[in-house]
Order: sequence, then structure tokens, then C-alpha cells
Amino acid sequence: MVHGVMDTEQPTSWIPLRPQLSRRALDRGLRILSRYYRFVSLTDAIAMLTGRKPVQPYSLVLTFDDGYRNNLTHAVPILRRYHAPAALFVTTGHVDQHKPFWFDRLDYVLQHADVAGRQIHIGPTTLILDAHDRASLRASYKQLRDVAKALNRPDREMAQEMEDLAASLEKECGHKLADICTNDPWSAVLTWNDMQGLQADDIIIGSHTVGHVRLGLVDDQTAREQMLQSKRAIEDQLGQPCRYLCYPSGSFTHQTVALARDCGYEAALTTEEGTNQTGDNLMLLRRISFPETDNTMQMLSIVSGLTAFVSSWVVRLRNIIPCIKMYALNGIRAGQIRERIRVR
Repeated sequence: MVHGVMDTEQPTSWIPLRPQLSRRALDRGLRILSRYYRFVSLTDAIAMLTGRKPVQPYSLVLTFDDGYRNNLTHAVPILRRYHAPAALFVTTGHVDQHKPFWFDRLDYVLQHADVAGRQIHIGPTTLILDAHDRASLRASYKQLRDVAKALNRPDREMAQEMEDLAASLEKECGHKLADICTNDPWSAVLTWNDMQGLQADDIIIGSHTVGHVRLGLVDDQTAREQMLQSKRAIEDQLGQPCRYLCYPSGSFTHQTVALARDCGYEAALTTEEGTNQTGDNLMLLRRISFPETDNTMQMLSIVSGLTAFVSSWVVRLRNIIPCIKMYALNGIRAGQIRERIRVR
């Protein structure tokens, strides 16, 4: 799983606080992975998982979320070098309106407005922004984003609150990402014309909904509209079937899965970490975030799922050990009581 691909060394008018994968990291990672894995298309992977094709061991699918234009300008040339197919998941409403995502919009204005020590109210939570240096501002922005997403409330309510906050700060400082977004290498999204040429590079275009909506936090009608309208837009604009969905922010429910099937999707991708095997639910495919490391063994450990497997057992042990201690302590106490009874 990758999002944007861009270089901080490249001269640009701004650098987001929310990091994107560098070209160097993508190239280095694919070079390592190409020695041990075969890159396959999502379509071929689905055929293997359903038994329509023989399973090729060590197959790897590359996916890109959000549909940033830098996937075309910066990632695709590297994919060509390694003969790697990929799947790009686009938010069709942002494509149509050429508008930035709220998280990029807020990222941009936080770097231009005077926000040091500012109190920000997110639902019932109050945050104080620390902007005395870039690292502090990055941490504050991440906290703001995490708190907003963690609140269990309708997605539209959260997104509107973030958009309103960004608008307020834009009015204060006179800078807004929308003014430069169309040609901005960090935040610009693909156009339909951009996507027309990607089929020649074995790039599949899938749906990331109309408005990057967290499908698990909207009503059924909204979820259906988001999935169905984005699917139809892709099919109408590109003249090809849209078979695959990627849940924005990994948000879904059992009802979301059922609705996705009703809308005609053959498979859907989550942000749940792990690998996939024959017989798995195609509407709940797991992924692994693209690792940024120079260490080959670390790269392979993460991509193979070993790191996640070990981490899950560490968490289990952390939960079990207190229980073991409690039982052991209770056992000692019981033994002490029995010993006292015998002495008496």
C-alpha cells in the first residue's frame, strides 16, 4: 500500500507534514522485492485467490490510494523499470472538481497561518498546537488528524469540521491550497485524461469512493451512492469496468461489504495488515504499507507478514503475562493458606 510518491529534495513551494514515499525509497524497495517476489496485477491475484488460476508463490500486488498525480509522474516510470503492474484507487469527486483532500488542505494552511499555541476544538476534545519548529508542528498535525478520525461520529460531520477549520485559517492568513492544487506536485490528483494513458502501463483504476468517505461511518444510502457513483464515473470516463474498491481510511462494516457486492465490486481492499491466501474473503483483502528501509532482511520481514505476526504475538503475550502473574500469585496465596491450616 502506497499513497503519494514525491521527493522532498525537489524544489516545490511547500512540503507536506504528512509524508509521502520518495522515489528513492520506491525504487530501492522494488529493487529488493524484485529479487524475491513476482509483481502481479490485482486481476491476476484475484484469479489466484479464487482458484481460477494456479497460485504463483511469492506474488505481490502494488496498490496506490487517493489517486495523486505524482503516482503518474513519479511512480509509474519506476514501475515500468521493474515491469510491475499496479492498481490506483481514485476519488472521483476530487478528480471532477480538481480539489484537494481536507487533510492536505489543512496541512498546507497550518504551515502558513500563525497557529503556535492555538487551541483547536475537535468534537469534545481540545488540542493546543505546538508550532515552535517543524517537528513539533508535524506532531501536532498528526495528533489533530488522529483525534478527528478516532471520534465515533458520522464521517460527514468530521470532514465538515476539518474543512471549516481549514477555511477559517485560510481566511486569516490569505493562503489556501486550492489556489495552487491543480499544478501542485504534492496534492494534485489525476485527471481523467491522465488515467486514459495508464492502461498501457498495466495500471488498473479502482474506486476510492466519490469523496474519500469513511464508509463505515455513513448511512447505507450514502455508502451505496459513494460506491456506485464512483464506479459508474470510472466506467463512463475510461470505458473499462471498475471491479475493485478500496475502503478510504480502511473504514467499513459488514453492511458496507454487502453493499459493495450489491454495487458490483468483485473485490475490496482494507488497511488491515497481513497477507492473503486462497479462500480468503475477497471483499476484505489485507495489505502491508510499503516499508521505507535500506535493510533487505527488514524489508522482507515486513512484506512477508512476519513482522506483523510477531507483533501480534507480542501483544498477546503482554495481555497473557498479567493473567499468568495473577494466577501464580493466587496459587502462592492458596498454598500459603493451606500451609497455615496444616500448621494449626
